[in-house]
Amino acid sequence: MNERGLIDLFSAMNNLSGPAEECPYYPCHFEGQDCSICYCIFYPCFIYKFGDLVVSSKGNYVWSCKRCDWVHGKENVEEIVSYFSSFPKQVIVESGWEFFSKALQEILFGFEVGYRIGKSYNLMPANFRFAKCRKVEKGSFLMVKLSNTEIREVRVTSEFSVEGYIFIPLKSGKNLIGHNGDSFVECEL
Repeated sequence: MNERGLIDLFSAMNNLSGPAEECPYYPCHFEGQDCSICYCIFYPCFIYKFGDLVVSSKGNYVWSCKRCDWVHGKENVEEIVSYFSSFPKQVIVESGWEFFSKALQEILFGFEVGYRIGKSYNLMPANFRFAKCRKVEKGSFLMVKLSNTEIREVRVTSEFSVEGYIFIPLKSGKNLIGHNGDSFVECEL
């Protein structure tokens, strides 16, 4: 669970703070940013428009969102607060990654684009919504195992598993490679 993100969300639900000009890091993204949700509640979102899967200096995989400023746009913060205000706080606290992924998709697209495959979750369709895609003969994608917000395992595969993974496209430069549900595709970010 992303505890710091939840603290920020609940605080924002009580009162939007706007720019935190007194913060020694302000502006960490852009002048006038909304700092109500400093720690993103959607981390790791696994949507390449907002971040990237990278190997840390310790050799493990992390989701890097250092270039993402989406959660600091005033209108985005207002939409996030409005969305989560319809849920009891206890439901939000007890929810896991899939709940927050679905919430992000509903905020971005108006509906959940990803879907379950057994105990796994296919997030590739959400990534392809932002991209220009073409069908390819064969391909592969990533299977990610997550524990709370920590990435435990990443494997390249060309087949879906029902064992509790998150499926995201394989990124190569500015291209995403994966499966759209019907066929393998290569998409340009």
